[in-house]
Amino acid sequence: MVVVVQAQRGARGQKSWSGRRSSEYRPGKGWGVPQSRRRAAEKKKKTPTTTPTTTTSPAPSSAPPECAACVIPHPMKAAKGGEDSHFIGPRGSRLTVGVADGVSGWAADGVDPALYARELSKHGKDASWLWGDPFEVMDYAHSRSESLGSSTFTVATIEGLSLRYSNVGDSGVKVFRRGSVVEESEVQEHYFNCPKQLANPKKVKECDTPDVAEGSDFRLQSGDVVVLATDGVFDNMFPKDIGRIVSKKGRTAEELAQRIAAKASENANNPKYLSPFAKEAWALESKDAPVASGLNNFFSAIGVAKEENPYAGGKLDDITVVVVKIPLL
Repeated sequence: MVVVVQAQRGARGQKSWSGRRSSEYRPGKGWGVPQSRRRAAEKKKKTPTTTPTTTTSPAPSSAPPECAACVIPHPMKAAKGGEDSHFIGPRGSRLTVGVADGVSGWAADGVDPALYARELSKHGKDASWLWGDPFEVMDYAHSRSESLGSSTFTVATIEGLSLRYSNVGDSGVKVFRRGSVVEESEVQEHYFNCPKQLANPKKVKECDTPDVAEGSDFRLQSGDVVVLATDGVFDNMFPKDIGRIVSKKGRTAEELAQRIAAKASENANNPKYLSPFAKEAWALESKDAPVASGLNNFFSAIGVAKEENPYAGGKLDDITVVVVKIPLL
């Protein structure tokens, strides 16, 4: 079985791979899947929508992976639950998880950025009952999401010690082994702070599709911790800080998810914290001033923010993290 807990609080890859779009555009009807896949979907039961809870499903393994999610919305978006979304889809011995980050810029046009991200997660969870390929899950979710807006999207499937993932944008997945990153997805950006993002091509003329997704297969080991998160986590926590949390023995996946989210939120609200986002922004701005850049790197290493860095301070954002613990054998 796969043990799942969801808590709502406001060597590199062995083989790279990518896929081609398996959905098709039908004039007047929008993006859809070929008839053979629609027939397969009709034979399956849809996953019921439930409130966050602990879920178990049968699997041949006597030591199932444990999974949990934690969400802390941006303080100004807490009333509506933020603009991130996620899903956890256990299916027999297979576990499929995903995170999406609705692009906040749509709010200026009167569009709720959360709607499209939530559609991706809803359809992603539905698809996880049908396919074990994360690209297929992403592709199906994209073909079914109709709202105006755009979102990053990361999908990962774990079965036994096999991890496969597919990613579009600056959310992502990292695998920690004894506190160190041994595998991670690449950040996809058009330019700094403008991630690649999925959207409905009928409504957004210039958008990314699952064709741009990058992914990999990776062989996990007993005791590994898989972390999927939106940029609200990765922009406010360095990998070593996440590794320090997940390397502690005896903590459940729920405790790890809550601690990561809490630390990311603490850093985001710290006006003196020199975050990964601030460090990258300042490095880009000062790349033609090596002396200033060198001083910035020095003070960054000892955790001190210099006045010269206008980006110093945490980055307030929605925070979403999903943690999967691979059991010790």
